[in-house]
Amino acid sequence: MNFYQLRCAYRVITQFNQNKIMPNKNDRLPDNVPGPYYVDASCIDCDQCRATAPDFFRRNDEIGFSIVHRQPVTPADIKQAEEARLGCPTESIGRDGGHGVR
Repeated sequence: MNFYQLRCAYRVITQFNQNKIMPNKNDRLPDNVPGPYYVDASCIDCDQCRATAPDFFRRNDEIGFSIVHRQPVTPADIKQAEEARLGCPTESIGRDGGHGVR
């Protein structure tokens, strides 16, 4: 990503986050594997989740977004997935119950 693309992405994220509070499970991308973690349609393909938790998130080239390709199981897995979820600049990663985390 070059400087111009980063600047545009920052503007989109800033404007988007002013109106968004949380991921929307009704907009969950259908390519996510079943389970509590998911990526919704607001993903901007920034690569943050894939860089933070590559064991659980990957890019779906057909749709151009990140998806959850494997659900976390162990406490270490969950910690890594949570780090990615909390670091998502567009709050596109959701967790629908499970694992005793809120």
